[in-house]
Amino acid sequence: MATIRNGISFLTATEARDPSNPAVKALSAVNLGDVRFPFGFFIREGKGKKFVVPATWQDKLRNLRVAFPDFPDDQTFRVCEGNDDGRECIGGCDGAPEVMCVKLHNPDEGFFGCTCIDGV
Repeated sequence: MATIRNGISFLTATEARDPSNPAVKALSAVNLGDVRFPFGFFIREGKGKKFVVPATWQDKLRNLRVAFPDFPDDQTFRVCEGNDDGRECIGGCDGAPEVMCVKLHNPDEGFFGCTCIDGV
């Protein structure tokens, strides 16, 4: 079961592949192709189509602070990003073994990203 904090979901690699998960269902509505979004992305809809809009670091930080109000400004030392199909997150999170690279989803904003957090 995904961890949810203040409406923000954090999914492990297994949860990010579960077709019954609402975040996975929302993500399956678009084709991400061969692109990378280092700060995440939004799924938007217009003219009857769904499309992806890249997020900025400030977008990602704003979403992280919904779940963790004291989240630090700079996380550049942590490498955690979407894999080639965008369905799960991969990378090395510097820190103790309990620090994990996980999928981040805010259904209210249609935001998807990856982040390093302590033990989900």
